[in-house]
Amino acid sequence: MKFYFLIILFFLFNCGNNGEFGWATTDDSEKSILEKEVYNVTDFKMTRKNLVFSPNETIHYIYTFDSNPGPSVEYVIRLEKESMGFVEIDLKKKFIEPESSSLKDKFANLEVGKYRLQIVLEQEVIDNIEFDVIGDEGYPLKEEISEIKDDILKYSK
Repeated sequence: MKFYFLIILFFLFNCGNNGEFGWATTDDSEKSILEKEVYNVTDFKMTRKNLVFSPNETIHYIYTFDSNPGPSVEYVIRLEKESMGFVEIDLKKKFIEPESSSLKDKFANLEVGKYRLQIVLEQEVIDNIEFDVIGDEGYPLKEEISEIKDDILKYSK
């Protein structure tokens, strides 16, 4: 009986997503180096859908856990960019912030492309999410689309 209980417990903790991602963006182009380091984002939008950012924005994320794993657990945060498969471009070791029981960080100056952010514990990916960074020309205005008469050009934008 204990054996079955342990198996069920194992699957509950290791299957599916273990937490939630939250996102915020800031424009740090006018800030000094000190302001960039001291500024603390506190308002995040918790979502996994429609994640599209601008290359001009600093992307702040928070990862909150469904259950508190403890402050001494070390996680690896891996950022990958798609380029004929996903290629690792950033790797950071992080501990859970005790005041929020979450992992927080930011990415600045990301190039246009598709990215995958992974939360890794003991060399095993426990959660991941994909997002896009699209240049300003990638956000066409509705008026611009309706003015294009050629169907091929209209739908290729």
